Amino acid sequence: MASLLHQDILNRIIERIMIRIGRGEDYLLTATDKWSVELLQDAGYLLEDIQREIAKRTRLQEQEIREAMIDAGVKNIQYDNAIYEAAGLSPAPLMQSPYLMRLMERSYRATLGEWKNYTGTMAKAAQQTFIRAVDKAYMLTASGSISYTQAVKEALEEIEKDGVIIKYPSGHEDTIETATLRAVRTGVAQSTAQITIARMKEMGVELALTSSHMGARPTHEVWQGQVFFVDWDKMDKVYPMPDIPKPENPSARLRAKYPDFVDTTRIGKVDGLDGANCRHSFSVFYEDMNNPFEHYDTEENRKAYETQQRQRTLERRIRKTKREVMTLKAAVDNAKDEKLKFALDMDYQKKAALLAKQNKAYNNFCEENNLKRLADRISIAKWGREQAAAARGAAQRYNNAKS
Repeated sequence: MASLLHQDILNRIIERIMIRIGRGEDYLLTATDKWSVELLQDAGYLLEDIQREIAKRTRLQEQEIREAMIDAGVKNIQYDNAIYEAAGLSPAPLMQSPYLMRLMERSYRATLGEWKNYTGTMAKAAQQTFIRAVDKAYMLTASGSISYTQAVKEALEEIEKDGVIIKYPSGHEDTIETATLRAVRTGVAQSTAQITIARMKEMGVELALTSSHMGARPTHEVWQGQVFFVDWDKMDKVYPMPDIPKPENPSARLRAKYPDFVDTTRIGKVDGLDGANCRHSFSVFYEDMNNPFEHYDTEENRKAYETQQRQRTLERRIRKTKREVMTLKAAVDNAKDEKLKFALDMDYQKKAALLAKQNKAYNNFCEENNLKRLADRISIAKWGREQAAAARGAAQRYNNAKS
């Protein structure tokens, strides 16, 4: 849904650009003040239009986030309950624990609040992108610096390049899709973590076991698949749970035998366990249990991590080019000036040919490195069979003309 929303915003910006400056060179030569007033009016309508779209889509997004939270929470507590039951304890089911349900609800609302903060910036970002691109095209053309056709092409390139982005307080920027995925993934991970921690504290458990997987980021590889001692004084500072009393008389033997859970894994920190984009989890552990997680060679893990990062880079490039192809196709379809339409179609064909090359390179990379080709990671909203067929046809026309 986030991907669909992103493309909708881009399409609306492109369509209005083509309405405003796609009517011909003479129209661009109207007086600057008249142009500015009409531009701001159009930009205002664009803002209202996108805000209505965001309102409609966030209602759906709330439901999706809530379902993900509940699903993850139920599955997480079921796994831990099996361990407690094997140890002779009888924990209550998640849905029968008011405290755990309140805990999950708070985490859900925190994640949803973060996502809503992102969506609140979308309409403003789209409006400013529209104004900036059209103003630039007008000034370049009116000054005689470049041709009308080139000015429109550069305006479209600016939209394609920037899209609609989310800027974090740190200055880091992401697309709407990436920001949404990160917020939901991190929120679900922290929700299930807090449920696990609450139950551990309730049951007086002092040991935790982290999961492991090949290709973990190097800073996480050093602690994955290991057993840790949980210092509840430290844990209460990470995830405060004053309603649940801390276990009495912590074991000095366990504290001395196992590394500290909070200090080692940096749980709750953005770069630690259950932080941004972390795929690790953890569970309760008793000393008479077997550790089911495999220990991976550090060098092999590093190579796998770098290979996966390269795969992610290739996937991002394909998604970016697909958006550019769709944007150019929308521009071609909306162009009224034949000269401009022809120039845009040439760019569309060239970009489609680039997409074909990127797809081929991605498939070859996956085959050479024995990686699964992840179709969902190279897909974008509204890119179906019709769009793919049109792009292949455009690429073929470009290659035929080039040869």
